[in-house]
Amino acid sequence: ATAASYPPGSTFKIITTAAAFESGVASAGTPYPNPIELELPGSTATISNFDGQACGPGLEVPLSTAFISSCNTIFGMLGMELGGEQLVGTSESFGFNSDLPLDIRSIASSIPPAESFEFDVPGLAQTAIGQRDVRATPLQMALAAAAVANDGEIMVPYLVQEVFNAEAVVQESAEPVVWLRATSPSAAAALADLMEGVVTSGTGKRASVPGVRMAGKTGTAEVPDAAPHAWFVGFGPVAAADDEPQIAVAVLVESGGDAGEAATGGTVAAPIAQLVFAEFFGVGQEGE
Repeated sequence: ATAASYPPGSTFKIITTAAAFESGVASAGTPYPNPIELELPGSTATISNFDGQACGPGLEVPLSTAFISSCNTIFGMLGMELGGEQLVGTSESFGFNSDLPLDIRSIASSIPPAESFEFDVPGLAQTAIGQRDVRATPLQMALAAAAVANDGEIMVPYLVQEVFNAEAVVQESAEPVVWLRATSPSAAAALADLMEGVVTSGTGKRASVPGVRMAGKTGTAEVPDAAPHAWFVGFGPVAAADDEPQIAVAVLVESGGDAGEAATGGTVAAPIAQLVFAEFFGVGQEGE
């Protein structure tokens, strides 16, 4: 979770979307062209959606639909529209390219410097969908989900809540400390709405928990000469007048686990997250 990093795949679209909201480049309702395949300028490379189809019906779709359905074509466009400085800057606001303030061995999640994209527009599009050279630890992506849940703030992670002696007298106690301001509260709220849509009607339906408003994002990260990594990050419950988020998770199944090449974040990682959420909230599983 802390000592290895992976291409985050479509879970990185949380950060790409945060960059769009913060920069004013796009809102949830901003319409985008809806091609079957995105041709990348100055390159023979293309970007396609997972199913090889357009992002739903219509010649245009809003960014909200692209997020909930995890459409690579539109997020490739969005990455090119954002530019390297905005995309990398937002990533670093989420903790990329920084050492985690953690008392165990960990490595930094990484994204190339903004200037590396000046003459590499295809690389920018591919990075915006969590591919190419961007790498993230599972803890980093759990913190990204937690940032959305926590009004845009990332807290310093820790492992030990209390240290006490043989007489059960507390000697030390961890206190919540803000590490980073990842995004604004308004952008975090907008992202939470989109992530809730992923679980209610999008690629993350298998992470849903009866009676609890859950939010998440799936990812299926392509790996050269290997099966894809399956991701799910999320949190719950979604903030409401009478409820506050309590748990955030990241699930990574390396090389798709038993599903191998057929693995996706929605089919492999989301059900694992659902088990964790259901146990945490005390919701019985089917047949129990």
